[in-house]
Amino acid sequence: MKKVCFVALAMLLVASSAFAAKVKRGGDANMTPYLNESDCRVICTDIVGQIVDSNLIKQFAKKNSRDPIVTIGRIKDETGEFFDTQIIANSLKTAIIKSGVLEFMANSDIRDEMRQELINQADHAKESQAKAIDDEDAADYMLTGSVKIMVQNNGKKQERTYIVNIEITDVQSHRSVDMFEPSEKVKDYLKKIGSVKSR
Repeated sequence: MKKVCFVALAMLLVASSAFAAKVKRGGDANMTPYLNESDCRVICTDIVGQIVDSNLIKQFAKKNSRDPIVTIGRIKDETGEFFDTQIIANSLKTAIIKSGVLEFMANSDIRDEMRQELINQADHAKESQAKAIDDEDAADYMLTGSVKIMVQNNGKKQERTYIVNIEITDVQSHRSVDMFEPSEKVKDYLKKIGSVKSR
């Protein structure tokens, strides 16, 4: 009986190895054929760095004598892999806050919670401590974007390239004022090359 079980286990391991992917990628040492959180952090830090250095931000600061306030809108998943774009949004948010140049406005769902808190304070808090209603800051720009994927098959190898675009829209005019993608120095993080072992 033990011999039969051992043979069955060995056959299962051989069968599963036929579909094991050997992945070469530009991100960290975590061997995965998909875009992961570490990749997103590097990519978003790079993109926010480009935004900070852009003429758009420099001209805004010069004209208004302050840093622009930005918020993050929808990041669309167009990969067909059910990629959680909240990872991109969180990485963008972290990079924006750490930039020391861009001011970050909380997302709309958080702002709704804060408005409810202000209403509660107006009803229940000490007048000297309650924060004023309808006196919040406003975002100047909204960051939106998308994640796409391009797949190329070459025999037993498959190259998957993720495409990340971040767009800046003027909140007042609703005009798209700039668009960014990862620089050449970090684009390697977007490429995943896998090969299927033969049986």
